[in-house]
Formats: sequence, C-alpha cells, structure tokens
Amino acid sequence: MDELSDGIKRLTVLPLAGFIVICLMLTYWQVVAAPRLEDAEENNRAERMRRRVQPGRLLTSDGLTILDARDTEEGWERVYADTEAFCHLTGYNPRSGLQKTLSDVFYAQNAYSHAWEDIVQGRPVGNDIALTIDGRLQQLAHRLMRGRRGAVIAMEPQSGALLVLYSAPAYDPVAITRSEEDYNVFTYDPEKPEINRPLQGMYPPGSVLKIFTAAAAIDAGISDPGAKLHCAGAERVAGTLVRCRRSGGHGTLTLRRALADSCNIAFAKLGNELGPDRFRRYVKGFHLLDAAKLPLPTSTGRMADFKGFKGEMQLAEASFGQGATLLTPMSIARLTATIARGGEVVQPFIVADVRTAGGRVIRQGEGRVLGRAISTETVQAVAGMMRSVVEEGTGSVADIAGLEVAAKTGSAQNPAGDPHAWFTCFAPAGNPSVVVTVIVENGGSGSGVAGPVAVAILRAALE
Repeated sequence: MDELSDGIKRLTVLPLAGFIVICLMLTYWQVVAAPRLEDAEENNRAERMRRRVQPGRLLTSDGLTILDARDTEEGWERVYADTEAFCHLTGYNPRSGLQKTLSDVFYAQNAYSHAWEDIVQGRPVGNDIALTIDGRLQQLAHRLMRGRRGAVIAMEPQSGALLVLYSAPAYDPVAITRSEEDYNVFTYDPEKPEINRPLQGMYPPGSVLKIFTAAAAIDAGISDPGAKLHCAGAERVAGTLVRCRRSGGHGTLTLRRALADSCNIAFAKLGNELGPDRFRRYVKGFHLLDAAKLPLPTSTGRMADFKGFKGEMQLAEASFGQGATLLTPMSIARLTATIARGGEVVQPFIVADVRTAGGRVIRQGEGRVLGRAISTETVQAVAGMMRSVVEEGTGSVADIAGLEVAAKTGSAQNPAGDPHAWFTCFAPAGNPSVVVTVIVENGGSGSGVAGPVAVAILRAALE
C-alpha cells in the first residue's frame, strides 16, 4: 500500500512542477518581457490593427484641418494641409509629433475606444482632436520667421491655452519621407529643422530673465521700482567682470530705469543681494526650470547651483540671464504669463477637446494653476516696469497707439556666434489677454529683430 502511495506522489509532483514552470514562463513573457516585445520592430500586430481604423483628424481652433487621412490600397494614408506651418505639431510619420504622442486618441485605442459608435458607423473610426492653436496666427508666424531659426509662442495667460507654437526652420512632412535619401538630408541638415525649438531649444535667456530677478527682489522686500542703483559701465560684481550695454554706464538709476534700459550691472548687484537661497526658492516657485507638460517632447531648463567658490559669481551672471543658465522659449513665455495673470503660474495646454466621429466630446483640455510665485502687489510693480520698457526703454517697437503693451527685450550672448534676439510681451497691460514670446537665433537685437515679429503676432491676436 505504501509503495502505491509513493508512486502516486511521484506522479503528482511531475505535473505540479510543470504547472509551476508554465506559470513562471507566462509571468516572464506577459510581465517582464512585455514592454520589450511591444516595442520590438518585428511586432507589427498593433500596426496591422490600426490600419483597419480610419484615423481621426487634427484641427486648429479656427477650424482648419491640418492632418487628415485618405483610403489607399495599402491602408489609410495621412494627408497634411499647409505642411510647413504645422509640421512640428503634426510630425512627419506615426512616430513623430502629435501623431506619436496622441496615437491612442487618433486611432480610438485603449481609454479612447468607442466600440458601440464603431458599430453604428459600420467601420472603426478614430477621434478628432481640436487644438487650441489659432491656424491664422500660426501661419503668420511661419511667414514672419521665414529664413530664420527660432521660435514663436503665443498664449492666453488666464487659461494657459496656446495660440501659437511655431518652430523655425520648418520642413515639409511629405517631401522628407519620399525617399531614404530625402530623409537623410533632413536628418543631417545643419539647421536642425527636426528640433521643436519652442519646447526643446535651450538658450541663454539674457535680459528677458531680468523680469524674474526684478520680481524676486521686489517680492522678497529688498528692492522696489524706485530703489537707487549704480552702474559705472564695467564693474566687478561678486568676483566677475560685468559690462553694461552702455559703455559709459548709467550712473545712478532706479530699478525701473534699470529694467527699461536693460542694465546688466544693476541686476548683477540685485541678484547678489538676493542671495543664492532666495534666488533658488523663486526659481522653484516660478517653475522656471520645469519642462512644459505637453504631448510633445520638451526639455528641462538648466542653471548653476551657486555652490562652491564660484557660487556668488554664478549667481551674479544668472541674475541678468547669462552664465550657465539655459532655458526654453516656453519657460520665458510661462514666466511672462505669470506676470500677466497676477502672479500665479499656469500650466499651458494645447489640446482643446477630443471628439468621436459622432461628435461626442470625450475629453476637454484646460490649463492648471501650479501655484503662486509672487504677490499681486509685486506683479503690479513689475508690470508697471515692463510698461516703462515700451514707453521709455529698449522695447519702443511695441509702442502701439491705443494699446498698452508690457514687454522686455533681450540680446543674449552665446559662444556659438552672434547674440540671440529675444522679445517677450503681453497686452493689454491692464487686463492681459495675450502673451507673445519670440526668439531669433543669432538675431542680435531683441528690439530690432524679434520685436517686430512679436508685435505683428500680438496685433493679429488682438484683432
């Protein structure tokens, strides 16, 4: 009897061991190895499924269809409208731009699926995506930036809705994918057209960052618009030689005048007085180095840590936007929007809503307040100083009859060539509805080169 019992036990162990092995193998392939298999080039199951789906359209806020689809013998093929003005938004294939990051939305997959509506339609159809982008303004930015490298951003400061997100140079999504040779020319182009400069471009901010330094100093209680400062034209501040844009210096001037005429020495001294701890605290409060959380690749800002024997020198340089500081144009746009919306930092957004083929809204976009950076009293002071930039300073290009514009210019030094030209502004100054930020790489004069582009966009947005 015992011999029979031992035999049964042995027979039981073998299936049990096999069952455990199968469980372990299933766990490995379905959990551990699943992400690698999903991304494998040989795995085209998802692609085959998506070819059956008519992909949704991409539209601007003023109703322009910038990405559509047509049925071909090989399946659905994407159709681009006004290719260059919107290329960095649409991308050039399913693995770039919004086609990649919003793929599940376009093809009604996973959380965006709607099986019942597909049955009613008689075929699987994706979702349409309406952007906050104003097609007319985006096309204007394209025309204004032709032949240049840089970025144009326009946004509503109160809601965070992006009206323009334009990168120059542009490219033609259809032309670069005609052949491998065309694509290689595009990829190795020294102008780097594939970079989405508003979100990925990293630039020294130069004098436009003086908005931040002024706001931090006033909010911390160590200065005010009427505070007296001195500029000798070239001075050592915290061990580093700082030169003013005026070789003879400004002499004694107020903080208001220092911002209006963009005095480097005054702001280097102001940053030194503010100190590294408070400076870092306000950088965090403004979310100055944070990447914009948009459905497109974005870069994170960089700044020195102000530690060690070079810490004070780094702080002085950062206070007027130079040194190790590198920011995206979106960071400057959001900084400007923070002043325009009363001191609160807003998270910008680009997707207005998502609709099924039947017209049902399944998602709506909205901006999100990230926190308060400075007090309303500080905002009023800084906004008034930015008005002085236009009325009596370097931003006179934005002195528009019948419209009060608050602005800041910048000519940011960079080791790779001529200075980058910056211009950032908002209007109307008393009740801001539009923020515009422009950078022209190696453009030199912020007021003379970037300023006219920003003013043209601002005028068109307010019409």
